Amino acid sequence: MSGLVCWPVARATLRARLRSPGPWLVGFLFTIAGAVRASRHGAGIETFSGPGTIWFIVLTFALGAAILSEEIESGHAQLVLLRPITRAAWYGGRLAGVTLAMALFCVIAWLATFSAAVVRGDGFDATRFASLLLALVWGCAWLSVLTCLSSFLPRWTNAGALAVLILAWILLFGIVATLKPAWAGVVDTVTKFLGPQDPMMFSEPTRPRRDLGPALYDLIWIFAPWVLGVAILNRRELARRRS
Repeated sequence: MSGLVCWPVARATLRARLRSPGPWLVGFLFTIAGAVRASRHGAGIETFSGPGTIWFIVLTFALGAAILSEEIESGHAQLVLLRPITRAAWYGGRLAGVTLAMALFCVIAWLATFSAAVVRGDGFDATRFASLLLALVWGCAWLSVLTCLSSFLPRWTNAGALAVLILAWILLFGIVATLKPAWAGVVDTVTKFLGPQDPMMFSEPTRPRRDLGPALYDLIWIFAPWVLGVAILNRRELARRRS
């Protein structure tokens, strides 16, 4: 156990998430979506683009929903923290556990896409490894945001609130793109920095040069919400009040 991550908590979180049938169902659809689109020139991004993007995001939200609040509201977090474990280490353990669960589903889907490509007679492209690593960074960034929100929002509303915000911004972006007001450029600029960015462009075979900018930006979205979430959790009263 380190000061940032409690690995026993991470393992318990991983087991709990893998016992739930929901992520397995979404993970199955995620795997099928990537395998169907497998091709020689896909460079591994078939798993995490097109329909696969939707299932990847749904999987991430399913795994990250109520990641902290379910433990806090059930009183289990209070029992765990009676041991010599800091809140920061418990927070890191929950985030690490759900990230490991996401990584497992991503590897399964990635292997299915690669296997389908080989069956179709395609060769192996080393870029496929880069696609997997980039997807893990991208997913971990969203999980970090969800964990931060769960440090102060009840139950599954961390996932619900984030989904509503994303859909509302997409609607606003669509309206702005249609009407093209004078401040349309501001919305376009803000959109580029609002939340983790899709790093799959690095592996796009049609791009003349590789761009690691989105992946490096996603690293900020891993650690900044992590620090903020720990700060919020440290100030929160976890003891359940008696009525």
